[in-house]
Amino acid sequence: MRLRKLVAAAVPLPALLGLAVAVPAAAASEPLVTLADSAAPLVNSDRTGDVAGAQQITAALSLKLHNQQALEKFLADVQNPASPQYHHFLTPAQFNAEFGPTQADVDKAVSFLGKAGATGIEVSGNRQAVTFSGSAAQLEAAFHTRIGTYHDKSSGRNFFANDAAPTVSADVSGVVANVVGLDNHAVRTHSAKAAQPNVVKSVTPPILKTAYGTSGLSATGSGVKVGFVEFDGYKKADVTKYDSTYGLSAGTVTTVPVSGANYDSAPGDGQIEVELDIEVVHALAAAANDYVYEAPNSSAGELAMYQKIASDHTVNVVSISWGACESAEGSSAANSVSNAIATGTAEGISYFAAAGDDGTTDCYRQTGSTAKAVDFPASSPNVTGVGGTQLTVTSSNAYSSEKAWNDGASNGSTGGGISTVFTAPSWQSAQSTTKRKVPDVSADAASGSGYYIYTAGAWETVWGTSGAAPLWAAFATLQNQVHGGGLGNLNPKFYSIGNGSSYGTGFHDVTTGNNTLHGTTGFTAGTGYDQVTGWGSFKGSGLSGLIG
Repeated sequence: MRLRKLVAAAVPLPALLGLAVAVPAAAASEPLVTLADSAAPLVNSDRTGDVAGAQQITAALSLKLHNQQALEKFLADVQNPASPQYHHFLTPAQFNAEFGPTQADVDKAVSFLGKAGATGIEVSGNRQAVTFSGSAAQLEAAFHTRIGTYHDKSSGRNFFANDAAPTVSADVSGVVANVVGLDNHAVRTHSAKAAQPNVVKSVTPPILKTAYGTSGLSATGSGVKVGFVEFDGYKKADVTKYDSTYGLSAGTVTTVPVSGANYDSAPGDGQIEVELDIEVVHALAAAANDYVYEAPNSSAGELAMYQKIASDHTVNVVSISWGACESAEGSSAANSVSNAIATGTAEGISYFAAAGDDGTTDCYRQTGSTAKAVDFPASSPNVTGVGGTQLTVTSSNAYSSEKAWNDGASNGSTGGGISTVFTAPSWQSAQSTTKRKVPDVSADAASGSGYYIYTAGAWETVWGTSGAAPLWAAFATLQNQVHGGGLGNLNPKFYSIGNGSSYGTGFHDVTTGNNTLHGTTGFTAGTGYDQVTGWGSFKGSGLSGLIG
């Protein structure tokens, strides 16, 4: 299963009865601009009161990139073999100079926050995000909106949120794209599950290497650095136990705290996800060095982590198993994080994200909604969204077959569908869509063929697309070693192969099964691309020969 990032529902301090927080009007000479994308997701929610004015809230400003059209052209050219820009990735300094906010932009944003009384102001290394804290009263005054307490009628969660879209002066709106964190409605969880009775055959490193054909690559991940997006911690002893059991010669595992977060001394419920991610990458690419980014479980923490990954430019590949359905994530957070990912992509980083475990109803476990929805960040155009399959192998561990993973409501089904936030990138045009479709690819994720890992001091069989995503990240890690450097967004290559004559050489086409779940009709797997398993799973040696 796929672990989703859970933003714990803060229980707001009770508002004093009869006390209203005044929201000052702007001076008549100061025109205000509405930041429409930063409106809170308040569908099916009741306002229950006012947040206490003294309550502290941590939020972030996402600053506007420059030369957006030129950036989109660069991202296309850098993955086009016919372009002189092909695989000429940028350094962070080069990206900042060409596309990033200027220091003057940052100064303007910081000055605005300082006048509002914000504290703990922290600017990301690439100047794209400014994290800050302030009281609810200060933020209400700064952004000209009340912040209330709400009750989500579907999920039963209590949360706080801005009542209206925030507004800022025209001067500030010239540099600020979005405000992230005025609400804590988003539920980003992990969904890894363990120890169910219907396991047919758990997968181990020898099975995965043989079935997916990576044994003949003569690559171990050596010299490559892998990043992990996490909102919980892990125990190195568990990872070491997994490695030693299977004779894996592993690289280093380093925790990278973001905004002061480090959960390793006392991991929570997400420990199973973090250790699943690391160990699945080790199954194929153990020699890589791992960097586990751990951030506060909030919208501001999420943005800070993705910006740090891009500005550090330490890792070559990123595995993501935490997320939220798009409507819960909200446009401001989704677009802000997507910009950070685009930055990393321009620098040659490859991102792989779990497509979710609720079929076409990705919001189900977060809000109870059975409406069609897809998972973010898998839906970001610069991320490879990874769906799930049921893997069957022979007695000698060779590949036998795969079908779409659908274990029903109790255990889940591979996510897939159509984004409501992002337009279809050019490389997806052959799939007849105006909006981004997911997933792009897939791999083993079913409970019947779950991943056998060591977590929290015990062996467990764990499943979900949160196992499929790090498996594809592991394959990309091997490709970084084979091809001698970063590969960036691999989706254009995957779709080119899928639409060409070499499709069967690089992919196992998964043609059976569906992702209908929770009473909502989903999609059916078929020949070629589909919104159940994408292009299918990788044929290790075959796909490696087509990437370059």
